[in-house]
Parts: sequence; structure tokens; C-alpha cells
Amino acid sequence: MDTYSRRDLVGDGVSDRRLRVEVAQGRAERIRNGHYASRAAWRDAHVEERQVALARAATDAARTPPVVCRATAAAVHGLPLFRHRDSAAHLLSGDRGTGTPSAAVTRHRDRWDGDFVEVDGIRVTTLARTVFDVIRTTRVPTALACADAAIGRVSRIADSRGIDEEAAHEFRADLGLLIADHPGARGVKQARLVVELMDPRADSPGESASRLYAVQLGFTDIVVQREVRVATGARYRVDFEIDGVLGEFDGEVKYRDREMRRGRSVEQVVLDEKRREDEIRAATGQRMIRWTNREIRSRSTFDAFLRDHGIHTRQSTRSARAHMK
Repeated sequence: MDTYSRRDLVGDGVSDRRLRVEVAQGRAERIRNGHYASRAAWRDAHVEERQVALARAATDAARTPPVVCRATAAAVHGLPLFRHRDSAAHLLSGDRGTGTPSAAVTRHRDRWDGDFVEVDGIRVTTLARTVFDVIRTTRVPTALACADAAIGRVSRIADSRGIDEEAAHEFRADLGLLIADHPGARGVKQARLVVELMDPRADSPGESASRLYAVQLGFTDIVVQREVRVATGARYRVDFEIDGVLGEFDGEVKYRDREMRRGRSVEQVVLDEKRREDEIRAATGQRMIRWTNREIRSRSTFDAFLRDHGIHTRQSTRSARAHMK
């Protein structure tokens, strides 16, 4: 999403009066002092896009480029912010930092070793530090989706469904060291849980949330990315097997995204999915169910959905640990 600074707009001949008129008439959105975006683009943007835009604006406005952190850093790294709402850029001030308060900026005096990377011209906390901050400061579904995406990024083998287990272990270890080094930090207990549950095989935030809710509901017999070989010799992967029932999260992106459709029409995608599902049922003799974002709006809605399909949960108030095969 394109954003524009007042400096650049004035340089292009746009007066301050014109800017005020554009904002007042709903064509422009002032995302922070001196920085603007198309209101339509801003309205339609995902939270990740807004966070990146705010990070760029904060970088452009500062004499010394700031280091962005937390949810803003996750967005800059390209990680998902599943069901997260945030209207401010998150910046590190350091132990002694102050800075001017602003509705568009939240400054954090977090203990930090000073290490950062640069992504597309934006200074940002390292991937491990970013994930550590997100998994301790956001809601658990947001946290797990972000952690799954990050560990998948560092451990998935290129052009393969395989996982580099050593890389995954190293990333978990890095997060474990950060947790151990911040014993009194906000959300450390939640961070430990998320590190235990994160899985590099998750293909989407919807899968992460589904797995989280299944664990919280007390299921222990959960297989992730179950491989099935069908009569034709083809090998398919099914998102889940829960108590012997095969299940898949059906995200809308596979139908809307042209690249994922690989030139097929939406109707053809639906037919191909039906054929695949029939082959899997024939090969396994197992039931197969599908769900969408609607069914995972919350843990209780997922519970109701599973019960409607004869999968009775065993609610547990103990720690949300599960045997992930």
C-alpha cells in the first residue's frame, strides 16, 4: 500500500489546504502527522499492511531510524497477525528511551540487546525476538499463528513439504533462551505454552487456530498433516486427523487467489477438491469433514461444530498440552 509524506506531496505541488480538503472529503487518510494514504486503500488494507505502512511512516519521520518491534515487526517480517487489531506502530525506546507520545506510535522501554535487522529499509527486531514479543503480548490464536509461520519459514525445506528438524529445534531453542532471559516479563507463561505448541507444518493461521482450539478442548489424539496414499498412487496431505476423523480447514484464499488456482476456475477448484476428497475417503475408509473461518470464530464455535459432526470433545482445564504426532 502506497503512503505519502507531506514533504513529498508539497514538493509535487499539493498545498496544505488541498490536503485538508482531501482528508475532509474522505479521499485521503492521515495515518500519522505528516503522512497520508488513500482512504479507500487504508480502509480495505489488512492489519499487516497497515502496520507496515505505519512503520514506513515512522521511519521516514524520524531523524534517527527507529527499530520497530512487536506486532509491527511481525508485519514487516511478513508474518501473519491473525485477528489482531492495532492502530499504532510499535517502536523500541530502549531502557532509557522516552519519545513524544502519539496515537500513531507506541514506544516500549523493553530490555533489549540492541540487535536488529533491516527489512526493506525498515529497522526491525530479529525474527526470534519479534516472535518472542508477539507470543507474549497478543492473544493466543494470534500468537500461535505468528509462531507457526515463523518456525515454518526457518525450517521448511525449499520445494518440498519436508521440515529441517535441526533448524526447527534451533529456533525453538532461541525462543527458549529469550524466555529464560526475561523471567519477569509480561506474558512469559503464555510464551512457554506457544513455544511448546508451535508447529512448522501449519499452512495457514486458520490451521493454527484449529489446532489450538482442539488442544484446548482436551483432544490428545491429533495428527497434523496426515499423509494419505490413494489408489492412483498419488500422495495427499490432510490438515488433521482428530480422534480418527479426517479434517481440513478450508480457507477462502485457495478459491480467490489466482496463483493458488493455477489457472483453474473457482468451479474447477471445487470439483478437484471433491475428487481428491472422494479418493481420500476410499483409501482410508474414514470420515472427512471441512470447516471455515466461521466455525473457528472461537473455541466454543469449533466445539459446537465438532459435536454436530459426532466428535465429542473432552474439555480440559489443565495445561493445554497435546501429543502432536
